[in-house]
Amino acid sequence: MSPRRKLLIDLVKLSDLIVVSLVFGAAIAATQHEPGVQGWLPILEMRVKVQNVLFVLAYLGVWQLVLRMCGLYLSYRLSTAWRELRNIGTAVLIGTAPLALVGPLFHFQFVTIPFLLAFAGGSFLGLGVERTLLRAGARQVRRHGRNLRNVIIVGARDVALDLMAKLDQREDLGYRVIEIVEPSPRTNGDSVSSAVVARVEAILEHTPVDEIFVALPLDASQPLVAKLLATCEEQGVAVRVMAHLASLSWARAVPDELGGQPLLTIYTGPTETPALLVKRVIDIVGASVGLVLCAPVFMVMAVAIKRDSPGPVLFAQERVGLNRRRFRAYKFRTMIDGAEMKQAELEPLNEAQGPVFKIENDPRVTRLGRWLRRLSIDELPQLFNVLMGSMSLVGPRPLPVRDVSRIDVRWHKRRFSVKPGITCLWQVNGREPKFDEWIRSDMDYIDNWSLALDLKILAKTIPAVLSRQGAH
Repeated sequence: MSPRRKLLIDLVKLSDLIVVSLVFGAAIAATQHEPGVQGWLPILEMRVKVQNVLFVLAYLGVWQLVLRMCGLYLSYRLSTAWRELRNIGTAVLIGTAPLALVGPLFHFQFVTIPFLLAFAGGSFLGLGVERTLLRAGARQVRRHGRNLRNVIIVGARDVALDLMAKLDQREDLGYRVIEIVEPSPRTNGDSVSSAVVARVEAILEHTPVDEIFVALPLDASQPLVAKLLATCEEQGVAVRVMAHLASLSWARAVPDELGGQPLLTIYTGPTETPALLVKRVIDIVGASVGLVLCAPVFMVMAVAIKRDSPGPVLFAQERVGLNRRRFRAYKFRTMIDGAEMKQAELEPLNEAQGPVFKIENDPRVTRLGRWLRRLSIDELPQLFNVLMGSMSLVGPRPLPVRDVSRIDVRWHKRRFSVKPGITCLWQVNGREPKFDEWIRSDMDYIDNWSLALDLKILAKTIPAVLSRQGAH
């Protein structure tokens, strides 16, 4: 490790301990309410004892070990902010646990449930804000040509040059490529490995190198990659391996780890991020509010459906959702009772293209059902599905098992990589597109998903329904 990097890490460690110390004191001051004691100074004076000082110093040492164990002093230059926040959350949980254990043992009266909650929440927020500010500051420093890292790229020239161009475009990452080491295709495997490793060792001997990027196909270059890793491990040089498994058209690769072994996870849908957690919170809140507001509509519809035709109020049908898991979707009944049993007779009259079934003037639809479908009121019971987690407010419409079994185009099945929804892009953009257009609209939603897109679709849904332009 270079002296400059060691100094930066020491500064980050000091900053972390200052944040934890401040949050610790603030949590005590906020949760301790003793008679006749007001403000911060009296509280701090009451706690300044030799026993407490020794405990705090030892506890800060524990925090230092926990933060290091959770990988918070490793490089995050190429990592997402979510990964660092996840590690901070883990560190906070581990770092807070000892207080709950030793508090009663040492008779620390300040260790209460409100204090633990305040300390954990404040530590996560404080460390998160601190790391965000440090990231922003580091990016600005790198853009001005400071705190740069020397790197070697090992790989075929076209791939290496492409990687070098990407690193140059991201000035905020602070990488400086000092040399490209290209394996010679004219020699056999053992000779190639030896020549490449010898060249890398020669560079390391005379030039400061912080990281090595390995851009080689893992299948044919496994011996070379293994030798490079061994050499760099001996000399303490960080290695980043670019895994060329296959050409990915839609999927995204996310690095992970299991038992110290690197894993490369290929996601075809949105990756696990805080945004998905926020989406779930929006689903729960939205479905709950919707069910409360629609309660009078549910009662009116129950009476109206019962009077219009014999049969149950709700229609439950098995549909296919996330990762092809089946669930029962609920709707207000718009057809005669036992309509599914008669579908086989009507198959020759199917007017829809693709695997779906649709008849413009379906004889099974009741008089009230046509009105409910026109206004999409029959979809309201699916708010229960959203609340239970089998559906989302926004997502590709869930297909019946019958339709899914007839999908014969492989890429169409990628729509099952996200939760199905009550409303989606093609519903707010127009009525009943062709099946291929429908699927392409779903793929466009999956590939470009964001919370902003969900909110935009939700905002367009009600006007589309009221204007009768939205697809059913």
